Amino acid sequence: MGPVKNITNEEDISMDIKMGPKCFPEIRELAEGRPMSSTKHFNDFCKYIDMRLDCADFRMVSLLRTVYEWPHLLGQACIDRARRVIINFKYWMDEPGDDSMCYWSENHQILFAACEYLAGQLYPREIFTNDNRKGAEKQERARIRIERWIEYRFLYGFTEWHSNVYYEEDIAPLTILIDYARDTALVEQCKMILDLLLLDIAMHSWKGLFSASSGRCYEDQKRFPLKQETLEIAEKIWARGYIRQYNWERLSANFLLCKNYDLPEVIRRIGEDGAIVEIRDSMGLDLAEIRREFSDPRDIDTTGMFLWAMEAFTNPESISMTMKIFNDWSLEKNIFLKDFGPLNIFLLRKLRLYPLFSRVLHPSTDGIAIQRSNSYTYKTPEYMLSTSQAYHPGEFGDQQHIWQATLSEELTVFTTHPAAAMFDDNARNFSPSYWVGNGINPHSVQDRNIHLSIYRLGVRRGYLEKHRHLFTHAWFPFSRFDEVALRGRCAFGRKGKAFIAMTGASELRREPGKENELIQDGRNHFWICELGREGEPENGGGTYQDIHRDFNSFIEAIEKREVFFTGRQLTYITPGRNFRLKYKRGFCINGEEQKLDYQRLESPYGAIQRKPEEISIIFGDSELYMNLKKTIRRWR
Repeated sequence: MGPVKNITNEEDISMDIKMGPKCFPEIRELAEGRPMSSTKHFNDFCKYIDMRLDCADFRMVSLLRTVYEWPHLLGQACIDRARRVIINFKYWMDEPGDDSMCYWSENHQILFAACEYLAGQLYPREIFTNDNRKGAEKQERARIRIERWIEYRFLYGFTEWHSNVYYEEDIAPLTILIDYARDTALVEQCKMILDLLLLDIAMHSWKGLFSASSGRCYEDQKRFPLKQETLEIAEKIWARGYIRQYNWERLSANFLLCKNYDLPEVIRRIGEDGAIVEIRDSMGLDLAEIRREFSDPRDIDTTGMFLWAMEAFTNPESISMTMKIFNDWSLEKNIFLKDFGPLNIFLLRKLRLYPLFSRVLHPSTDGIAIQRSNSYTYKTPEYMLSTSQAYHPGEFGDQQHIWQATLSEELTVFTTHPAAAMFDDNARNFSPSYWVGNGINPHSVQDRNIHLSIYRLGVRRGYLEKHRHLFTHAWFPFSRFDEVALRGRCAFGRKGKAFIAMTGASELRREPGKENELIQDGRNHFWICELGREGEPENGGGTYQDIHRDFNSFIEAIEKREVFFTGRQLTYITPGRNFRLKYKRGFCINGEEQKLDYQRLESPYGAIQRKPEEISIIFGDSELYMNLKKTIRRWR
């Protein structure tokens, strides 16, 4: 049987189909030792993968788990169908054949590599029809990519930092490798990365809700914490009671079914910790750091794949590599990359003019690149506040979620600069948007319970940028608070014993039909978010001035704050703390410059240096130790 003729016109595929079930409900029946009551969903899965549509790799994970774990329950027809699908699939960009799959983002890279590895291990002597390689050879090719992906995550953390969407899609391929890879060293390394993902969720969750700043986050997950993609994974570990029945159509079903992963007790305990804590971490790399971190700037498999894991395509630092991959791997028909065709000009390549070309065009697609985040998270029993500190202010954005306050499982607050998606087709038209990401990134900083953001919206326009709104807005769901008050340029809310104040540079307005939104007009303005909690003030209000007798006293305290704004400098004065934020420059508290370039982790649970050789996490009498190069993982 020859290579599958796949669909490349993905404009015709609706987002509902693409983002539909990544697993099938009958997998639960198999897990309980029963044959599938119906094979319809299983066959639909196989058909989707055969068509090589985007996110086929999500489905392949669940298909491989099924074939490895329950062949005795499938029946010969299903086994034969699955074998044909696995043998005929396209597992990487350099293989022959046109398709419209996304291979390159951080989560897709490990998904495709894990699938190819286990497919090759399953059928080592079979010829895989798409590239005419034997399974054993494909397994070895994939192993190299897996080990490289693991190394980069251990050294630099996760490019898609704190993502309550995409961590689910990192976890699933790690679980099938842990359960079915026969290389014990590789299995231990996969466990280490799964440890780090779950540790990140544990540290940056509030009462089981993974609601921190994020490299990639969508509208529902920001506004409604109970719609987070990682919620079922968290429920399995911490049993917060948010989910009554698991959804076996989700990719997270692979974590629920994982049998060979042993969760370190320290991660469980950190996720249960209700103390007041500050957590600083650094994830990923800036584009400016790439050249010093990678020895060969023209090597596709190392430098190229790290850049594309960042989704850095059009930036001056990456566009030459993008065009090299585009040509070397003949990607001109991929729906996500088709717009590079007109730029594929011999003279630009020959004279190495692509970086200059990018600087002149200044495309808004530069903002798609997910660069290094220095995140700060402050947790109390009443609320959590999290910010990516000074994340590329004034530059274009995409899906990056710069900051968020979380007050309950149904109540979050954050601000964005609304934008329009850069493309019109179904595959690429969902970000940035009215609530997803930012058109122009703010200069945002945080110290404990106080967040400051300066927005300057008059920066140079970019190629592909659509209409630019000259306002920003706050998600402020009035109906979900127990009490609210809107007074000129300040909005106040109470949820239980948590208080929040949003202060703007000008009067905040609401529009009919948008009861959850506060709008602030103008090219240059700011937002200040201050959180408080109910209690009996000591020493004039507690160490950080966040304790207030009641909601009214909180409002009175906020209204006494002094605020000064010049357009480029914001000063906010509270009892005990004088904040000064200079746009694209420094952040001072009481005249002292704040260091916002963090180590890999600075927390009560342990400190991790950038590019660590070993990682040690301790909480109480529980500990986790990892050394990737020596393949040591131990915990107590």
